[in-house]
Amino acid sequence: MRAGSNSKAETGAEEQLAAIAELLKQELLCGTETAKAVAKLRATLKENASGQGAGADAEALEKTLARLGALEEQTRAFLQNAGAESIAEALEALPPSPMRTGVQRLAVRAARQQRALRTAVMAAGSLLEKSRGFIDFHVNLMSQAVASDTYAPPGAESAEPRRGRQMFDANV
Repeated sequence: MRAGSNSKAETGAEEQLAAIAELLKQELLCGTETAKAVAKLRATLKENASGQGAGADAEALEKTLARLGALEEQTRAFLQNAGAESIAEALEALPPSPMRTGVQRLAVRAARQQRALRTAVMAAGSLLEKSRGFIDFHVNLMSQAVASDTYAPPGAESAEPRRGRQMFDANV
């Protein structure tokens, strides 16, 4: 009877390993798609400071990020059912096996990819901010915006008459 219960435990562990492996594979595939979308957006933003053409690239990135978010929800649900805080903790709870070692390698690759994606998304975000600044500048230029007396010392007369039109200082 003991051998039967042992094989059930092994089968349960194998099923958990298979589920973790599938989640990690999906994460790696989604992460690769996201990295490609981020690279395309960055290239578009570098080529075109005005951000022209970046809308479609940003939309494609949003779709891949949404898939990653859905995958994250699946992972959270799996971890909750497994009673673990992380994939690494769930793997440690399983008995040693060659399959577990392979899944641990997948987990390391996924963690490495997550760090790289985080860096790439931050870089794309800074490029988006620069593009927004470029667009704001040109909107101010075209609208002939006039700045307020930002640079006048307290209690002094407004700086506007001395400086004339201050389109570069206005915030739209």
